[in-house]
Amino acid sequence: RKAIDGGSIEPTERDNFDPADDIIGPSVYTINQQFLLPLTAVDGPGGGLSWALMRHSQGLKCDLFVTHAWSEGIFEFIDKVLETWPK
Repeated sequence: RKAIDGGSIEPTERDNFDPADDIIGPSVYTINQQFLLPLTAVDGPGGGLSWALMRHSQGLKCDLFVTHAWSEGIFEFIDKVLETWPK
């Protein structure tokens, strides 16, 4: 949300999402292209590290794997994961 509000993630011809929408959001394609790739680039702030290693430099044990459609809106995806997360 902060990256959309700050103008770092913007609608494109391929993904003309509504920046005011908090239900669907930009596609994962758009998040990857406009946010993750620049952040994790060798010459970017992450210095070539993956998003996962930027967040947890020692790594984490993986107990769960989630797959998704790249065309799915990121807010919709996050909401679905949180709704179905094992409790």
